[in-house]
Amino acid sequence: MTTTVVKGLDDQGHRIRSMEFERMVRAAAAKSPALLLESYGQHNIGIRLQREGGLHLQVSGPSGQRLGCMGMPGTTILCKGPTSDDVGYLNIGAEITILGDATNGACNAMANGKVYIGGSIGSRGLTMTKWNPEYDKPELWVLGSTGDSFAEFNCGGVAVVCGVNPKNPDNILGYRPCVGMVGGLIYFRGPIDDSFPRTNARLDRPNDEQWQWLVENMPIFLGKIGSANLFSTLTKRDEWRILATVTPQERALMFSGPMPMAEFRNQHWNKAFGGGDPLRDLAPGLDRSAIETIVTGDLRRKKPYWANSEAAAPCTFYCPIHIPTIDRLRLIREGKIDEAYEMLLRYTPLPASVCGAVCPNLCMENCSRRQVDGPIEIQVLGRAVGNFPAPKPAESLGRKVAVIGGGPAGMNVAWQLALAGVEAHIFEKDSRIGGKLAQVIPWERLSQAIWDVEIKRFLAMPNITVTCNFDLDRNSFARLQEEYDYVVIAVGTHEPRRIPFPGHERVIAALDFLKQAKSDAPPAVGREVVIIGAGNVGCDVACEAYRLGAEKVTLVDIQKPLAFGKEKEAAEAHGAVFRWPVVTKEVTAEGLVTASGEIIPAQTVIISIGDVPALPFLPETIETVSVGGAAWITTDKAHVTSNVRVLAVGDVEKPGLATNALGAGKTAAEYIIAQIKGEEWRPFTKQVIPQQALTITHYFPGDSLPTETAQADRCLSCASCRDCHLCETICPTGAISRREITSTVGKYLAAGEKSYEYVSDDSKCIACGFCADTCPCGIWTMNAF
Repeated sequence: MTTTVVKGLDDQGHRIRSMEFERMVRAAAAKSPALLLESYGQHNIGIRLQREGGLHLQVSGPSGQRLGCMGMPGTTILCKGPTSDDVGYLNIGAEITILGDATNGACNAMANGKVYIGGSIGSRGLTMTKWNPEYDKPELWVLGSTGDSFAEFNCGGVAVVCGVNPKNPDNILGYRPCVGMVGGLIYFRGPIDDSFPRTNARLDRPNDEQWQWLVENMPIFLGKIGSANLFSTLTKRDEWRILATVTPQERALMFSGPMPMAEFRNQHWNKAFGGGDPLRDLAPGLDRSAIETIVTGDLRRKKPYWANSEAAAPCTFYCPIHIPTIDRLRLIREGKIDEAYEMLLRYTPLPASVCGAVCPNLCMENCSRRQVDGPIEIQVLGRAVGNFPAPKPAESLGRKVAVIGGGPAGMNVAWQLALAGVEAHIFEKDSRIGGKLAQVIPWERLSQAIWDVEIKRFLAMPNITVTCNFDLDRNSFARLQEEYDYVVIAVGTHEPRRIPFPGHERVIAALDFLKQAKSDAPPAVGREVVIIGAGNVGCDVACEAYRLGAEKVTLVDIQKPLAFGKEKEAAEAHGAVFRWPVVTKEVTAEGLVTASGEIIPAQTVIISIGDVPALPFLPETIETVSVGGAAWITTDKAHVTSNVRVLAVGDVEKPGLATNALGAGKTAAEYIIAQIKGEEWRPFTKQVIPQQALTITHYFPGDSLPTETAQADRCLSCASCRDCHLCETICPTGAISRREITSTVGKYLAAGEKSYEYVSDDSKCIACGFCADTCPCGIWTMNAF
């Protein structure tokens, strides 16, 4: 039988993340029945693995927590050394052998299968085991000793503790074993401290049937751990004892409970108070009836609350535009594709160009699905909306707003205003709108075909008027203030930063180079190019330089390059070289001269250290702040400047992503619309849902197609109910029910459309918290009264 090797270190010797290692193991198990795992501390090795005909795993390196977690029948796992916490956690049939010690939580909640330990274990081993009488009892065999709280709340597990080379020779079962044990049996050999509770466990000697079972199974255990020579040592009957479960009938006979309340009242309470009752005197109307052990209603300490959509999913929270992706995916699952597309277009006019192409997708970086396998592919969803028509705008509000600058920030201001029925007039300095997206982003990253379609849709939107080649000065700015209800400044940053080192006149600014590269007359660059500044813009410059004929491109920086994501990957794929720390001394005809005197040959040197706003048109009454030698307009949360009828959005406030500009534009437009309508403006204030509130164990990792439907099915629907009925099903008292409601006004529901909610009946709810613990989406919370 061929054994497949799976390594826990990559080719550079770096440890592979546990989730990625799990995917590698799962893929290997699909092809081979025998695996050798050269692990390096990865967690969850062997989780939920099963193969028809059986599967055998050997673990040769350090193993992390939860080895054999949720082990499946037919799977065997051999760990050739010690292991960490929770080995065999939730095991339901796997056979696991550890040739060494195991730390805390061994076999916690195990329901079936066998775990063989060739050393000792830590605390809380064999706790909360389960046993279905239709299957064999779960077994834990330990050659040495156990830690404290062993077999706590054991409900059926059988343990054999041999006492060979124990960690504590005077007490091989640790302190307080078998607390709360209601089932199962513990065989042990060696001294204990007698701290086990007599109401849960009974000390005894094995009877004939029990001894026969131990002797028949001992050779199997010793063979598994390579200690067959110990058989005669471990089969001396007088050295073995057992801790057997005390039955409920036995417990009733031995434990009569505390003093009855009536007896305490008559013998102690009344005598101490001379026949009086201070509680009755203070609160004569207080209900004095007995309180049940399990209570409902106002006697509970906590109450479940269905907090549907009250928190933000990570994708929504970290998206600068706060696009509710979970709602979009829900609509797709419900077959409401048009509604899903329209919803997205109400947040951005450029979903295919930005979300689907140039954005680094912070939503994907923070997607909860990464904890299962991989993030939702947002780019697929963005590109799908490219050809969809624009939403119908609202009736005219009779107002108009001037937007100075037609980049992504200005475009979204105009888009949002137009949708709300406000005239938006864009005044753009360039011959076309789009800002840097149109002027400098290489077409290999942003498809020109997609861009042209989205620009056509934008320009066709009613209420939007665009004036290009518009020169702005203080006089024309003043006229715009007089003629329009509001003015929004969205001019971006189009003034390149420069460094006055010798030869700086030979250097081309990245902004100028990228604009020329996308023009009809791109520049010649020569065979070798050096770029000063190794950020993402520098990577775009490198890609364009290669496209224009360069054979070698070197990016230099005084610090570790800040480039990341798709831009850096693209530059490296072309062959670009990153060097740091490099300080530029001068630029000559031969190339760039470093502070150490080295010459990096180059026919073209380009500087890419950022751009700043150019604001000669700005009145002195509008406040700015000087940072890094440049003036930036100061604004509040609504992007309002020191002039309440002038707003500023995008890079003119602070540098950011295209999505930051789009988000700022949307926020500013919403503020203007609220002011025009005389309504209170409310910013986005939802907090991100904590990851621990989600129950991701309901989801299985797996591959999926890059389609909208497939991605919608994968969504965890964080903080938004997916109507799975799990809470309703798991509630032990039937307190939770689902009821339909009729929408009156809804963001994604038409008036009168049916919706639903889940409610908890206070008269039935016992505040067990099962609903909160099982909810995949983190909707149910347990709130204190």
